[in-house]
Amino acid sequence: MRSLALAVVLATTALAVNAGPAEIVKPSVTQSVAAPAPPRFARVEKAPMRVEMTINVEARGITVGEGRDVFEFDGKEYRVSSDARTAGVARLFKRMDEKRESHGRVTATGIQPLSFHQERTGKAPKTATFDWTRRTLRLEEGDDSETVPLPAFTLDQTSLTYAFFFVEPPRKGGFHVHVTDGRRLPEYDVVFVGQERIRSPLGELDTLRYRKVQAGDDKRGFEFWLSIAHHNLPVRVRIVEKDGTAFDSNVTKLNFTAR
Repeated sequence: MRSLALAVVLATTALAVNAGPAEIVKPSVTQSVAAPAPPRFARVEKAPMRVEMTINVEARGITVGEGRDVFEFDGKEYRVSSDARTAGVARLFKRMDEKRESHGRVTATGIQPLSFHQERTGKAPKTATFDWTRRTLRLEEGDDSETVPLPAFTLDQTSLTYAFFFVEPPRKGGFHVHVTDGRRLPEYDVVFVGQERIRSPLGELDTLRYRKVQAGDDKRGFEFWLSIAHHNLPVRVRIVEKDGTAFDSNVTKLNFTAR
């Protein structure tokens, strides 16, 4: 049940990728970062100043988690506050609450985080500090800390939800991204699956579907659907655990405040 609760928290934070050990990348600060060049995305000129959304997580048709996100943008910088918790039957077995905050700026290439902080029931706090001038990332978990190289296209687990708020998502091929949770720096290849119309709590939506590339014996699946009509926000996320258990995270309510 502990792994179920953890997966719920990951799924509730809409794009919090469930990484496997083979994907973890933590080079020493003296090493160069051997990663593909950052993807080139077309800039989106119109984006909301504030977003509020609620999220529901189901496994086998039963609600096991819930969450709420608040995103604010002042024209230069953004802030995100994210709350997630186990719910329903999952909460009877494991009470897990999590708070995440991300702050950063918006550049010509999209969101660029500056800081990330996470607090979770029974765990030491985790913090990531991004130094884009020195190209270093400081990772802190409780009293432990480490500084590693900062690849060009790096996001934290909370800002990743809004990765395509200010730039257009690719409609062919895919992209390479690093995502930190304050302790690790896994990297992913993500491919565009296609355009798909889905039924969701928000109604029928035209979406762009993406999937994490599973290499070798990686059995953890991850895919998401961006709503074209909702500023390319992920309105559905699916995480599949090693044992085949699938967790579907769906946005149930979405409010925008325009510029």
